[in-house]
Amino acid sequence: MNRLLHALLRRGVAVLVLGMLLPFAAPAANPSEPAAIAALRADQTRTAAQLEAQAARLRAAAPTPAYRAWAILAEAEFANDQEHADAALAGIDQAIAQSDALNLPDLRFEALLRLSTILVNRGRSKDTEAVLARMQALVESADNPRWRALWLHERGVLARKLGQFEASRTLFLQARALFHDLGDRSMEARELNSIGNLDGRTGRFSDAVAMHTEALAMSRKAGDKAETARSLRMLGVLYRNLDDEELASRYLLEALDYVEERNRREAIALHGELIGAFTKLEDLKQADYHGEQAVRLAEASGSPPNRVNAFTRMAELRLLQGRIDEAEAWVGKAMASYDDVAVRDRTLVDLARLRVLAARDRTREALADAGTVLANVRDLGDRILERAMLDLLAELQLRAGDAASAFETRKAHQKLDKELAIDVSARRIALLESSLERQRADAERQLLQRDNAIQALRLNRQRLIFIVLLAGLATVLVIAALLYARYRSTLRHRNELRESRDELQRVANTDALTGLANRHAATRALDERLGRIPDPLTVMLLDLDEFKRINDSHGHQAGDAVLREAARRMREALPAGALLGRWGGEEFIVVLDGAPGREPAAVAEALRATLAAAPVVFEGAAIPVTVSIGLATAFAGDGLDALLADADAALYRAKHAGRNRVVYGGKAGAPA
Repeated sequence: MNRLLHALLRRGVAVLVLGMLLPFAAPAANPSEPAAIAALRADQTRTAAQLEAQAARLRAAAPTPAYRAWAILAEAEFANDQEHADAALAGIDQAIAQSDALNLPDLRFEALLRLSTILVNRGRSKDTEAVLARMQALVESADNPRWRALWLHERGVLARKLGQFEASRTLFLQARALFHDLGDRSMEARELNSIGNLDGRTGRFSDAVAMHTEALAMSRKAGDKAETARSLRMLGVLYRNLDDEELASRYLLEALDYVEERNRREAIALHGELIGAFTKLEDLKQADYHGEQAVRLAEASGSPPNRVNAFTRMAELRLLQGRIDEAEAWVGKAMASYDDVAVRDRTLVDLARLRVLAARDRTREALADAGTVLANVRDLGDRILERAMLDLLAELQLRAGDAASAFETRKAHQKLDKELAIDVSARRIALLESSLERQRADAERQLLQRDNAIQALRLNRQRLIFIVLLAGLATVLVIAALLYARYRSTLRHRNELRESRDELQRVANTDALTGLANRHAATRALDERLGRIPDPLTVMLLDLDEFKRINDSHGHQAGDAVLREAARRMREALPAGALLGRWGGEEFIVVLDGAPGREPAAVAEALRATLAAAPVVFEGAAIPVTVSIGLATAFAGDGLDALLADADAALYRAKHAGRNRVVYGGKAGAPA
């Protein structure tokens, strides 16, 4: 009897405490959801394990069946946050059954929403479609714009996972419009980030920048830390795709400051991106640190997408460090989750696996699968992944001795690179023009304000006599001085903007490692010279021999040192007026105008001899360096593509003939 009284008293106290807390809890978004449960589900400051324990206590002390049903759904959500999939799915099924028994359509919709998210993230597309059909029935039976917006978002996520990017973008835009009308700025920011993510994957970088920047401002104003972190991560990923690793790392590190206790998945994604950013910045200590963090969180989470993200990043890092065995082990760990993730995550695993095969010199095996992987990437419509896959495929084909296929693949890569570069340039120009326009508008507005002040002073001067006249004159002189100072300031700002524009153009056209013209700049210069040549114009394509061996034997820092020294020697050996650029990787390009004393074969032989004359010394190691050179000469009327194709074919012949030699292509056709 005493035990029963004690239990009843304890239950009564719990219910009383809940009753006291309810007036202070956050308002529920769903009519039948208790305020205490809504506040718990919205809490991002505690860990998912702490929140699950609290939900269990609320369920045990539930005063009504509806209260208990909502607590069950909350427990399932927190179990999913911890990647306890079986417990989460069982709890959601129980919540759906309770919603039917108690006639709670809002509980049923929320449970189906969570079920859709879980299934789509595990690559179960057919099951997700079935859940979305059940959600649609609820949406069509109720006049609830919030439900419709959430349903549209989930459909957009499924379309994105299936590679249907345009359909996905349309669905996210529709959801964004509904959330905007509802005044829900956090959810509107989420849709903007979802749209920007698609734009970034398909190469529409300027649109992506606008979307993520607007989402960042909106989420910060709403005080939504989770969406702020996501906005910053998306901007970081975007600038990584634009090869601006410095700016990308700043965005990604700032995003970590906004990650809350419950948001483990965001932390894993951020650490994964930081691995790549710091690797490109050659800060391997930082890359290793973020790799360890990503792996630790992913292994603790148990989530297949999280594991694939972290493990493939670690594989890429180890490959860049020349630790092939470790890279292969990480790919093996990622493969264990292959059947439990969506198409894009599987593609990341396939790409990492092919890179390991290439590093192992298992070229034929890699080529057997590369075509299928490239087709899958193109079906996805992800142009960033397509660019990486084309680069790898060209390398594999060249190793296999299929020079013709490698040439076609490189042309496809060059075309895609050019399309992406056009958007990058347009974005930079638009930003520059926007900045100049703002400066001009500000200057005009301030000048207008000064003019109004002068007019007011003149009116006052007409009404006053001698003293006022003197005061007005003094005021006019002061204002004139201010206007002159403003004019000087505006002029200075304009000059600074021009200098910034010039610097942007220089950076956009310069290879960061060697200081030479990059591929984009070299192609443009060659095209311009072809349009106005009265005399023959010669193009040389130069490829450092056995460069992969240098990287494998001495490390990538040694490889970078060899590239810089090779660029320096070639620059000194070339005659004045010749254009030298980095064509990509270990390849360089020389454009030589026809003029006395510039016989192309002699110039090319001088370049070859200069590089072979002495090894490059790096950290005490003498690294021999040779180069294979392909030449082609254009005459009036010849086209750019044909000229480059001739030079590239000559380069391949030089390689196949034993390297360290000069071969003429095109009209000459014979070794130099």
